[in-house]
Amino acid sequence: MGYEVLFEPMNIGSVRIKNRFVMPAMDSCTTTKDHTFTDHSIAYYAKRAEGGFGLLITEYMAVCPQGLGNEAEVAVWDDKFIPNIKQLADEVHANNGIIFGQLHHIGIMGRAADCGGICVGPSALVAKNTGEPVRALTNAEVYELVELFGDAAVRVKKAGIDGCEIHGAHGYLLAQFLSRATNKRTDEFGGNFENRFRFIKLIIQNIKRKAGIDYPVILRFNVNEFMEHGNVLDDALVYARLAEQAGADCLHVSNGTGQGGYIAAPYYFHEAYNAQNVETIRREVSVPVISVGRISDPSVAEQLVATGRADFVALGRASICDPEFPNKVYEGRTDEIFQCTGCLQRCWYSGGCEEEDTGISCMLNPFSGKEDRWIVKPAEKKRRLAVVGAGPGGLECAWVLARRGHQVHVYEREATPGGAYALAAVPPHKQDFANIIYTYGVLGRKYGVQYHYNYDMTPEKLNEIDADGVILATGSQPFVPSIPGLTKESVILANDILAGKRTLINKKVLVLGGGLVGCETAEVLHWYDCEVAIVEMTDQLAREAVSRSRAVLVARLKDMGIKHHLKTKVVEVLVDGIVAEDERGELRLNGFDYIVASLGTRSYNPLEPAAIMTFGVEHVWTIGDARRAKDAKMAIYEGAKLGNTI
Repeated sequence: MGYEVLFEPMNIGSVRIKNRFVMPAMDSCTTTKDHTFTDHSIAYYAKRAEGGFGLLITEYMAVCPQGLGNEAEVAVWDDKFIPNIKQLADEVHANNGIIFGQLHHIGIMGRAADCGGICVGPSALVAKNTGEPVRALTNAEVYELVELFGDAAVRVKKAGIDGCEIHGAHGYLLAQFLSRATNKRTDEFGGNFENRFRFIKLIIQNIKRKAGIDYPVILRFNVNEFMEHGNVLDDALVYARLAEQAGADCLHVSNGTGQGGYIAAPYYFHEAYNAQNVETIRREVSVPVISVGRISDPSVAEQLVATGRADFVALGRASICDPEFPNKVYEGRTDEIFQCTGCLQRCWYSGGCEEEDTGISCMLNPFSGKEDRWIVKPAEKKRRLAVVGAGPGGLECAWVLARRGHQVHVYEREATPGGAYALAAVPPHKQDFANIIYTYGVLGRKYGVQYHYNYDMTPEKLNEIDADGVILATGSQPFVPSIPGLTKESVILANDILAGKRTLINKKVLVLGGGLVGCETAEVLHWYDCEVAIVEMTDQLAREAVSRSRAVLVARLKDMGIKHHLKTKVVEVLVDGIVAEDERGELRLNGFDYIVASLGTRSYNPLEPAAIMTFGVEHVWTIGDARRAKDAKMAIYEGAKLGNTI
């Protein structure tokens, strides 16, 4: 497939962008409490410029202290911040990139601890997700903020930033003025569309007056707020035309709010789910339009631009997952792209895999966000290494080792790679999870990894392989606790359902265990017309899932009619059900055709003693679930770190 259209230059105002790839604004979680970029931050942006993104947009930058969204948001309210921002601009330019600065005010979404006082907004409406007090801005204060946005634009221009983006999306202050749900004003900034847009109109005009008529301005705004009484497409169409009339040089069409959710949509949203909305808006304006929203496949990006549905494609989490995305497309290496799955497990920052794993990163590509720390260099001593297990941790470790010059052989007892992780692609909406297994294999073969499938490694075979050391990545096995009756013929392991080893159609099924695997197995069973109920010992379904994915999953289970019993402990498994205990005492659930067990996993590492005996303890490494049953994120992280260390 040809991708030439993605590399045709296009202007945003007076600035020429070399291709159609945009890295949008995202909090890198690398900035300081002094409100500046760090060397870590700058390396992160520079890597994406080097990787071929035509336009980079900074994470949000506060135009005043009261507008801070978090304690470490970058500031642009004083000239003293210009040198730091210039360091970022210079590094991006040195790597052949263009960078715009995003200007921002948090509004009612803020917290007093971050912004130094009571939060402000168009009206005194408390944000649902914070519950903090809010004060309505006075008319004079709105006009003062117009000036502050203009002054901020002048500062980023002085710092060498090529243009600016006004953040009017995601439920922040400017979006609050646009929204029917949050703007209840009775002055010239409230009421009809033109009044609600007036604040942004004045900001655009003020920037043009102060920074120059040819200084490009992008407006990022929402097409859907995903909240009751919030704005939808019809509202966005009006605002798009008003923005063009006000002098905006480009429109960046986004979705979601902090109150309504889905600023970063999980895998339950279809690839490019926002594209139809963007296409509709693009037909109504003559300025360029940026499409954003789960665009992670180069073929989809090409289709959006080639058919005129968008002028630019913003690859948010896809740019985190693979900073070289554009270059790989340009060079015909699309099979090597780390393709975002929408898992949100590491990019929507909630802590790393260990203390040193800080800042934004990616489950599938742990090197992301560590551009100044994890440098892949040739190994000082080349070795012959065996990797036992072709799950994601073993595959990641193997290709990194091979890239550094080691001779690597991977041994897998199954006929195909992926291990238990391959089952993650089975539930509805998670098919993209399979892509990374293929990509790891492509990279492994590129660097010379030899793969041996249907190879059941044994202690005896360890003695036969020609290797200097071995990496044990044998994964985990389902945990089957000693509950009376749990070995009955009617009990099936959830993994066997997901692997297609057992198929249940139009049956009544009780799933024991309401973790992520149990809930997703219930989804699969429902697809096969089964009547399903879940028993979970804790007070929450899918407790280990990322909150934004979990919310959608739980809602889906409810819509499917899948019943669940929380805080319920299984005491005994019967032929057609269970005896359990809940807060009220004994509970019997009967009348089921099958019992499906999803009660966690435990490490599977039978080869370690023999490996140490054969190679010596200093030449045996254990990673992932084989070391400690946890999740794929940890396994891939450990595989990458070890592969870059040996």
